[in-house]
Amino acid sequence: MLAQPHDERRSLADTASALLAVAVVLGSAALWIGIPFGGLWLAGELTSTAQGFLFATLGGIPLAMTASAWLLYRVNDLYERSRGAPGSGRRRSAWLVSSSDERNRARRARAPRPLIDVAMTLSATAALVLMAIWFFFYSQMWLVNPM
Repeated sequence: MLAQPHDERRSLADTASALLAVAVVLGSAALWIGIPFGGLWLAGELTSTAQGFLFATLGGIPLAMTASAWLLYRVNDLYERSRGAPGSGRRRSAWLVSSSDERNRARRARAPRPLIDVAMTLSATAALVLMAIWFFFYSQMWLVNPM
């Protein structure tokens, strides 16, 4: 049986939505893990003094993270619009919602958490865990002078 043009368009839209979701998740991980690690590595390769390294990392990494976050926000907006999710248009600020239990349940039922919120929270948590593991088990920096 031949596929209908509507089915083909729907399949293409679903594929595009899935690719955008993957881009949001990977972009979140790159924002919190890849950019800091890559920025430190690049600054180490390009500078030869401690002051140069400090200025390169303190200037370059936050700028790269800001640019990446802006791009990630745009990709998430495309993802939300491609899904046609309810409430993907204009949303009320979180501080305008009552803190009562009934309102919270109603708000979650109306508009579940956006993908970018979940992806950013999980990737930031993973970055903190990886940083703690590196600091306590793999770094050569000692908290106390080992003399």
